[in-house]
Amino acid sequence: MKKRIACALLTAVIICGAASCNGSKPADTTTTPAATTAAPASNATAAEITAAVLAEVPINSAFEKKKESLEDYFDDLDTEKITDSSYYICASGAYPDEIAAFKFDSEDSAKTAVSSIEDRLEYQKTTYKDYTPEEYYKLEDAVIERKGEWVIYLVTSDNSKAKEIALGFIG
Repeated sequence: MKKRIACALLTAVIICGAASCNGSKPADTTTTPAATTAAPASNATAAEITAAVLAEVPINSAFEKKKESLEDYFDDLDTEKITDSSYYICASGAYPDEIAAFKFDSEDSAKTAVSSIEDRLEYQKTTYKDYTPEEYYKLEDAVIERKGEWVIYLVTSDNSKAKEIALGFIG
């Protein structure tokens, strides 16, 4: 039942995000219900985390990338150490928006993965500095946060709100 609800929520978020999102800064940054009703870290899934973030801070043309393609985006990321993941990007490539939640098999694996994610952020900064400079603000305060076995990566129009929501799940 829980999986059906999560799948339905995720589907609705993807459809709404793709249809209504324009990549601009949101006007309202109040606390969200998703942040206050997050599942405990032991029960959270990567899909629940990204769905909650997308529900409140949507990204333009949100498209989920599967675990098999993570190496195309994150150099030197050991995907064999990932036990749960959810990674969304802007499908058109016009915006730098990305939302990711990765759970690793150990804290050490998560610590090691942070450098791969930092490299991704630096690549995005180099790319979008000239490609769409009006979107660069999203990268300036991007979030890479490791808590135990979890690593969260957020590049959105409201990174502080996205971080609050994600950390509500992982502590």
